[in-house]
Amino acid sequence: MMSYPVSLHLQGKKCIVFGAGTIAQRRVQGLLQASAVVTVVAPESKPTCWEHTTLTYLQERYHPELLTDFFLVFAATNDPVINAQIVRASQEKGKLVSTVTTDQTSTADFSLPACRRSGAVTLAITTEGTAPALATAIGNALLPELTNYENLCPCIDALRRTWKETIAEKEQRMQLFRQITTPEALTLFREQGKDAYLQYAAQCSGTEWTKKTAILVVSFGTAYAETRKQTIGAVEWTIKKAFPKADVFRAFTSQKIVHRMRQMGIAIDTVSESMECLKRMGYTQVFCQPTYLVPGREYERLCADLEVWKNAFFQFSIGEPLLSQMEDYPLLIQALEKSGIITHSETDLYLLVGHGTSYVGNLAYLALEDWLKHSGYSNVLVGTLGGYPTLEMVLKQLNQKDYSNVILIPMLLVAGKHVQQDIAGKKPDSWKSVLERNGYSVTVRLQGLGAFPAIQRLYLAHLQKIAADISG
Repeated sequence: MMSYPVSLHLQGKKCIVFGAGTIAQRRVQGLLQASAVVTVVAPESKPTCWEHTTLTYLQERYHPELLTDFFLVFAATNDPVINAQIVRASQEKGKLVSTVTTDQTSTADFSLPACRRSGAVTLAITTEGTAPALATAIGNALLPELTNYENLCPCIDALRRTWKETIAEKEQRMQLFRQITTPEALTLFREQGKDAYLQYAAQCSGTEWTKKTAILVVSFGTAYAETRKQTIGAVEWTIKKAFPKADVFRAFTSQKIVHRMRQMGIAIDTVSESMECLKRMGYTQVFCQPTYLVPGREYERLCADLEVWKNAFFQFSIGEPLLSQMEDYPLLIQALEKSGIITHSETDLYLLVGHGTSYVGNLAYLALEDWLKHSGYSNVLVGTLGGYPTLEMVLKQLNQKDYSNVILIPMLLVAGKHVQQDIAGKKPDSWKSVLERNGYSVTVRLQGLGAFPAIQRLYLAHLQKIAADISG
């Protein structure tokens, strides 16, 4: 009896897996990748592989009442008798059920084929249960072919949206799709790449292929309107002037700030919302430039969030934070000099205060301080609010120097909450208060780095590395 192949969309759907062994773990992994809401039931303790996974784990034995609320059921215990009971009970309740047990007395509703994925391309192979090992072998053999076409999907998707707007006749569009997916057209893509393929598609349709470009500037964000305009807005404006052929958009990564601004009636998107919008609006190439200072956890999370979009566009790239490569440090010091943020002085000590992080990216602050020393800035120290060096460490260094005047400078894009409260605030534990209690005369410069044109141009230079072909 032949099976009927389908591809299920399980986002938000409740699925339950009975068992916690190797096969059950594979089932759970696939369900989580499909954004299903997963519950696992097994008598043994929760496996360590699920310690940091978003799922519900019930350490108990199977009983039929557990089946009530679920869309899909997976019987994956190591007991064939229990698996058979799960299949029968599920079918009695009208649930779709799969089992790892081959049992002629209890036929499951569906089985899982051997799957191989590359980007948006998924290959599923089944031998109707007669030779599962062969299905796996076929999938492994064909996987290299899938990777050849991984980047073809966003090309065809861009053409589909363009032709839907410009070609009224559906049959004409279908004929074009048949033409650009012939063996000869696919060979052209593999051998000569995207541009040659898109030019061929344009010739077939009698139209000119044009790229629609978006630049997404991603910031942590601030709810302070004036400093937002002077810093984040200024960086975005510098980018707009340099890339007149592209549309520039804004996204914030702080959920709290996004929520607060929406309460104030100010529309602002998260990164995921921005990407969905850009896809919907038909952009074919997207360049994302973060305004972070160092490649910390925030940047790592951003890259992880954007990973799912890498094949959604004809071209997609992510720029680096301000201090990512070795050559970034002297360029930043030159920008600080040019902006008048730091100067050589025998009476004033400049203290650059960054956010800091527990992540390895915090090493960038230590590297910057070392570069400053080698650049002759013995009167400049670097500290962090939540990383290393701490304020206590900075005080020890200050005590070894002969300075009575300290100029506090936020090493942050915006002069928001951290500057107003943690650096310049009146509370006893602010940096200004602590330094003054230690006998120093303190001046705080309430301006984020994003307000300085020289710093803005550094972010622009990072973006130009990944989007040079759309300049001018």
